[in-house]
Amino acid sequence: MKLIRAMLRAGNILLVTAGYAILILSVPQSRERTALFIVLTGLGILNLGYFIYFRKRFIAYSEEICRNAERIMRHEKEPSQLNRESLTSKTVMELEKMEDIAWNRLTESEQGKERMKQTLSEISHQLKTPLSNIRMYHDMIAEPDITEEEKKRFMEIIRRQLEKLEFLLDSLMKSSRLESEMIKLHMENRRIFHTLELAVGGIAREADRKNIDISVDCAPSAMFLHDEKWTAEAIENILDNAVKYTEENGKISVTVSLGEMYAEIRIKDTGRGIAPENYNNIFRRFYRENPASSGDGLGLGLYIARNIITLQGGYIVVHSVVGEGSAFSVFLPNRQAA
Repeated sequence: MKLIRAMLRAGNILLVTAGYAILILSVPQSRERTALFIVLTGLGILNLGYFIYFRKRFIAYSEEICRNAERIMRHEKEPSQLNRESLTSKTVMELEKMEDIAWNRLTESEQGKERMKQTLSEISHQLKTPLSNIRMYHDMIAEPDITEEEKKRFMEIIRRQLEKLEFLLDSLMKSSRLESEMIKLHMENRRIFHTLELAVGGIAREADRKNIDISVDCAPSAMFLHDEKWTAEAIENILDNAVKYTEENGKISVTVSLGEMYAEIRIKDTGRGIAPENYNNIFRRFYRENPASSGDGLGLGLYIARNIITLQGGYIVVHSVVGEGSAFSVFLPNRQAA
């Protein structure tokens, strides 16, 4: 409709211009010429009225857009614009959408900077302890009156601190690669039993040391599409967490069940358990519950495990009773390669 009105107004202007040209050049002095002059003058006045009217409308529209732009820049909302069908309302709503997008991106950028700052602070804190220990025991070994037995003991401490430092750097590199999606998953139809063997093998020594019984209930033929290496890494991290916080002579069971949509790998232990309010916290980087904070560990295992499972389209669910144990259910899409 707006296009039709604009075309009609343009047609009027052309008609008036052509009419005046004809009037001057070809129509002799007569009543017809007078009538034509009146008609053309009327059309000219009408077009002038159109021009004045729409100029005022355009100025009002521009002023309202400017006012709303200033309001949007102050992050103020005006609900009265929502249900109106005017051009101004539609333009303002589009401006508000653009402002929301810009604001969200700015917020994400600020949050990213804050996360980076926090990450650097956490890394610095984690590196500080082993480096300080290495420096201290190195200085002690340099003492002239130290015995051979003490030197061997200090060297062993330095070796353990170097292993801890190496493990920390390796874990940080894995988490960084997972966050930046630099890891390429090799999804293949694999037997999940073999993946579990790799995972259990990584923590078997520590489990034997604490006399923890580990049982696996999985059909040898069960298979679905997954990345064997990284899935084993994720399961091993959960198992390592279970072994770490399960007392001696405890039990850990691993059960696999295949559903129509997802395969579930359930890891249940008889450890100290997790308080419900910490279910989400345990997957944060460097997070460790207070009762366990003095033990070994960096608080990266579950963080890495969740990222690995998420990259494969899965998720992890936690159920726990403090003092009785925890159960981690890893759900991965039950699909086959095309």
